[in-house]
Amino acid sequence: MKKLIARMRRLGLSPKKEFIIFGVVNLVLISLAIVGKMFLNNNVFLLIGPGIAVIFSILFLTRYETAINKINSNNLLEFSDLFSFFRIYIKNGYNVYNALKEISNFANDNLKELLEQLLNEIDCDKSVQPFINFAKNFDEIIIEELMISIYQMIDEGEQSNYLVQFEFIFDKFSENLIAKELKKKDSRLATLSSSALVGSCFLVVVIAIGIVGVVGDLTNGI
Repeated sequence: MKKLIARMRRLGLSPKKEFIIFGVVNLVLISLAIVGKMFLNNNVFLLIGPGIAVIFSILFLTRYETAINKINSNNLLEFSDLFSFFRIYIKNGYNVYNALKEISNFANDNLKELLEQLLNEIDCDKSVQPFINFAKNFDEIIIEELMISIYQMIDEGEQSNYLVQFEFIFDKFSENLIAKELKKKDSRLATLSSSALVGSCFLVVVIAIGIVGVVGDLTNGI
């Protein structure tokens, strides 16, 4: 529950409102199922109502993690693009601080805020800690290695071996990121196919139960 609430807050949502929506929608679905059974005397409503409620609950509660994963994925892609420019600025003679400042101008709102925070921390703390703090905003451990290699360029000079080290780690990060994105696309396609199959099976079951109910009513009428 704590993790769920934390995800809601990270997305800027009110946990109270989210739980109210969740409860009201499920209550309405169950109520409709009961009303359908009472007035139309068909047991199929007792399957459809709870079935839709379960599907709604799963989709509703998992959407937070999906949204956060999407944000994290977009941040990694943005990071890759921005630090490609960072490498170009360094090779063109910019120092680390100015290169970071330049790429912050092209960042989206989220990463722009993180980069500005990094620059502010660098102004107050000349140690490696600001770079490590920045890396903690990402799930990939390799980003911490990248940021440490950038910090090392400050003391050793942008044209030192640490630039070569940064490029090696960055290229490895980019290759892994591309591989993960391709894997995600394959996974989404597989999930889409599975969802369509499950939906079809559920529809067939509902139709079958409905037909049995109609046949039963006709038989009883005879």
